[in-house]
Amino acid sequence: MSDSINFQSIGALLQIEQDVRTATSEGAVEFIAVNDTFRIVPYRQAALWRPDPAGKPELRRVSGLADAPPDSPYRQWMNQALRQLAPKIDGGHALHVSRDMLDAPLHAGWDEWMGGSVLMVALPTPAGGTVGGLLLALETRADEAQTALAERLAVAYGQALWAWRERPATWRRMASRLKARPKRLLLAALVVACIPMRLTVLAPAEIIGKDAKLVAAPQDGVVARFFVKPNQTVAAGEPLFALEDTGARNRNEVAVKSQAVAAAEYLRATQKSFNDGASKADLSSLNARLEEKSAEAQYVKDMLERIQVRAPAAGIAVFSDQNDWLGKPVQTGERIILLADPARVQIAIRLPVEDALSLEPGAAVKLYLNVAPLGTVSGVLTQSSYEPALTSDGVVAYSLKADLAPGEPVQRIGLKGTAKLYGGWAPLLYHVLRKPLAVARRTLGI
Repeated sequence: MSDSINFQSIGALLQIEQDVRTATSEGAVEFIAVNDTFRIVPYRQAALWRPDPAGKPELRRVSGLADAPPDSPYRQWMNQALRQLAPKIDGGHALHVSRDMLDAPLHAGWDEWMGGSVLMVALPTPAGGTVGGLLLALETRADEAQTALAERLAVAYGQALWAWRERPATWRRMASRLKARPKRLLLAALVVACIPMRLTVLAPAEIIGKDAKLVAAPQDGVVARFFVKPNQTVAAGEPLFALEDTGARNRNEVAVKSQAVAAAEYLRATQKSFNDGASKADLSSLNARLEEKSAEAQYVKDMLERIQVRAPAAGIAVFSDQNDWLGKPVQTGERIILLADPARVQIAIRLPVEDALSLEPGAAVKLYLNVAPLGTVSGVLTQSSYEPALTSDGVVAYSLKADLAPGEPVQRIGLKGTAKLYGGWAPLLYHVLRKPLAVARRTLGI
């Protein structure tokens, strides 16, 4: 700076910089730039421009005016002039502009609104770019000292406006960086797509008894009563439930009477056979009839004894509520109770056909129980059905079973959750495209 810079100008410079640093908005910085710069470089009019979304200079503020109408001749001329002059200046360096720097169609506007000397300076940013510029219409050409002070103020204005800029979202900044490096982006995508990952699938699962014994209805009938409650521990031979016995008792009485009649007829024929040859000839048929009635009576007796069903082994009686069975007709072989050993359990998994993977025995399984969402139960796949079946939920699924991994605590029978099954390894790209390709093959046949 030259010696002509007096202490008053320096004091004004420091005050303006202080006001810019304490400004509370971007608009406040712009207002200071077009109005307070007069204290350093006296001008007839000051104009501030900023880049529009397309990056072209656009008039933002004019000294002494709250706003310049968009359709005013002054604003339209200024925008055209700025687009020709702004590329000619560097950030932080002032430029003395003359009428000859504009195209001939803009000379008339220059004569009307600019007049004498014009000083322009871009507003630089710490990143090396610019956030706009300042145009000062002067009565006389600015000297070296005023130009230096204007450049100093331009740096302060540029840094303040840069600090108030609207910061793009993180994903936008990353996208812009990647866009600037398309080859690196493509290479990174290929590397990520080839990362090997293990195939996994989720399926509903529950804890069941291992090698549980099925207790079914011994004959057609109606469930009359239960001797145990759901999930009750029972001993071997303990009664579990009974069917309605009215019909069986009546059939047993009839069979006993029929056996007695056949026995009486056989006895009478035996006694007559000593004197009557015809009675002796009927002994064979009467004996066969007696054996038939005896067999029928024994069969009916056995069925009557089976009306009350007993536990074939010790365990827990797993079945639904008693009221769901009482009075319900059942058929021979229909499952009513499942006897399970609480110390021997396994994981039953229903894997939907649409999510099926190629799984081999020994595959890792992790169970996330609904009652313990923060914990996992490890298991090992032991069995997988070859044919899917329709589940009670109306989903066609494969039936899989897994044993608990060594060291895992025994879980309560009946707990439900979600099982995660681990298959083979495949590139990440296969994980992303597996489902879309499967749908495309089913719908398009490709």
